[in-house]
Amino acid sequence: MNNRIKGILLAAFGGSMWGISGIFAQSLFTQYTVSSEWLVGTRLLFSGIMILAYSHFIQKENILMPFSKWQTTLKLLFFSLFGMIGVQYLFYKGIELSNASTATILQFSAPIFVYAYMVFTGEKQAAIKEIILVFLTFFGVLLIVTNGDLNKMSISPMGLIIGIGSALAVTFYSIQPRSLLEEFGSTVIVGWGMVFGGVLFQFVHPVWQPGFQVTIHSIILLLLIIVFGTSLSFIAYFASLRYISPSLASIMTALEPLLAAVLSVVVFKQVFGIFEMLGIAIVMLAVLVLATSKEPDSLDIPLQFNENN
Repeated sequence: MNNRIKGILLAAFGGSMWGISGIFAQSLFTQYTVSSEWLVGTRLLFSGIMILAYSHFIQKENILMPFSKWQTTLKLLFFSLFGMIGVQYLFYKGIELSNASTATILQFSAPIFVYAYMVFTGEKQAAIKEIILVFLTFFGVLLIVTNGDLNKMSISPMGLIIGIGSALAVTFYSIQPRSLLEEFGSTVIVGWGMVFGGVLFQFVHPVWQPGFQVTIHSIILLLLIIVFGTSLSFIAYFASLRYISPSLASIMTALEPLLAAVLSVVVFKQVFGIFEMLGIAIVMLAVLVLATSKEPDSLDIPLQFNENN
């Protein structure tokens, strides 16, 4: 197997697991009335520990280096509080308030906000093609949340607000830690970001007080979210960037919203209207074209440096 194929398979695995984990989370919410606060805290804590273990024992990295200076420690805590927690909590809260497919596609629009930030701060110049893609994305989101009927919404207003908030959190998540990533690497920063986020959530809803009936089935769902939907998916995605470009990896992570939509139909018998399906297609196409454009001064954004998924 050559390196390109290896990278594509790793990125595809990561994107697929992110999409599937949203379905597992929706199952916990609907079947066991699990709170998003408990799920996020538990997922972050144990996934962060697993990613740090991978970084230390497999990659042979010094996972304590970010704490050598108080400035980087503060940046890391800021990233965990407003980036990692924002992304993870708002995403799962969005699933709880709407469904996995809608929450996923709303978060998937994050590169549009990254683009807007870069234009606003002067890091890049606006291009007509990219502006059109931005408007197409918002038009696609409008179709998804209204199903073509502007007089009513197919999801709750709070679900829409949380979904857009999730995309904004991904924007912060993607931009704020750039200096940390360059200095210490992605696995170390993401691992500690998850651990700190998980520890903070223990003051909100501790892991030892689940608040729902713990069964073998619910434990299996939780383990699938932690091991496959978080730890292994992040590790696979980061590993893919050794072999392929972020742009190509972005294309593979488009499997996340696609799988979330398909599995929502299969598992939860969710019915999409024609305008909702059109909206999903428009958002995915516009975001992928924007993030993978190779024109001068264009973006090269890996769509899933965030989390979901």
